[in-house]
Amino acid sequence: MSGWNEFSLGQLVEILSSKRVFASDYVSNGVPFWRGKEVVELSAGRSISTELFISEETYQFLGRKVGFPKTDDILLTSVGTLGRAYKLTDKDRIYFKDGNLTWFRNYSERIDPNWLLYWMRSEVGQQAFEQTKIGSTQQALTIVNLKALRILLPSLHEQNEIAAILGALDDKIELNRKTAATLEEMARALYRSWFVDFDPVQARSQGIPPAHMPPTTAALFPDNFGEDGLPEGWRNGRLGDVAVNSRGKADPDTINQDTPYIGLEHIPRQSIAIADWGTAADVGSTKSQMKVGQFLFGKLRPYFHKVGLVPIDGICSTDILVVEAKHKRWAQFVLSVISSKDLVDHVNAASTGTRMPRAKWQDLADYEIAVAPDEIADAFSNTVAPMHNRILASIRENQTLATVRDTLLPRLMSGELRVGDARDQIKEVL
Repeated sequence: MSGWNEFSLGQLVEILSSKRVFASDYVSNGVPFWRGKEVVELSAGRSISTELFISEETYQFLGRKVGFPKTDDILLTSVGTLGRAYKLTDKDRIYFKDGNLTWFRNYSERIDPNWLLYWMRSEVGQQAFEQTKIGSTQQALTIVNLKALRILLPSLHEQNEIAAILGALDDKIELNRKTAATLEEMARALYRSWFVDFDPVQARSQGIPPAHMPPTTAALFPDNFGEDGLPEGWRNGRLGDVAVNSRGKADPDTINQDTPYIGLEHIPRQSIAIADWGTAADVGSTKSQMKVGQFLFGKLRPYFHKVGLVPIDGICSTDILVVEAKHKRWAQFVLSVISSKDLVDHVNAASTGTRMPRAKWQDLADYEIAVAPDEIADAFSNTVAPMHNRILASIRENQTLATVRDTLLPRLMSGELRVGDARDQIKEVL
């Protein structure tokens, strides 16, 4: 590795933690407060599942004492699950738990923070953390040991080039995520407009063409309401009229250990796009079968908001309900219903149990819906299905991009692969 030089990590970046914050300091709303759990989720590309906050007053107090975490600072998990790294963006106005996370800031001119992030995530960095950790029961990375950790550093120019190559793959992954989020919001808004607010019927009743709708689709909607308050020709129904709970069980003794597995931890908090998953080897008890075309619904409070498209055939936790439309024309409608806030509120009220309230399929099946004629369900499906298909395609593309990135990462960080060769390899996927 010609041109690579060895330094201690403490020579390249300031390494510290924060001041003590107690659980009694948490508030219901305020400045987001992260522990190791949040950084583990963010480093894996998932959204934060449990939000914690501290007051603005506490945030300002901590900032005056130690400083404010800012863009490009890196947080590293240092107790329990070790070595997960996340680099702050300009949107991250946060504070964090001392001890659980180690803070990297104020970089030397010798090192690119993006390169350092990728080094931490690489096999080279992970092996270095493994060698410097302490403890047996409660393992930890100490600030003293991290400062002393030896690191081989290429020139700043080469660091920039390596970070740019890996960053291009991550940027494409993030663009796909944003596109999926936009498509989700469009589908959600269309469902509410057609089946909750009845906007097309409202418009036609006033002699106005429904907005953003082809005339052939608009003609499917009536121009008046019946005595029951529903559009003429529609009827009151329940979710169970158009959806079922798939109850297929998977025996761990008969399935391949590489079979994809999805638990509640894999379902994003506010998105139907499940971007990563584990395998059957991660779990030991009987699980539920799932397949593409079905939907997942977290049945434990407070996870009723966790709803997702099944991205791949496999198994899922029994803490998740597997939901399927009775007919494909209702598939997009069913997904829209179970991911709506109104349905979550209904299940919250209906769920039973004191320590950990659970939802039953019957709680969802009893949810009241407005059932449109088949031709309107078909029109909704024809409009929304391409959006959901594009979301699934973006998940598959991101899996490919992540595989390429993770293959290049250790080779670039060890000096085995040169920048020019890596650049040629990513042309096919970008």
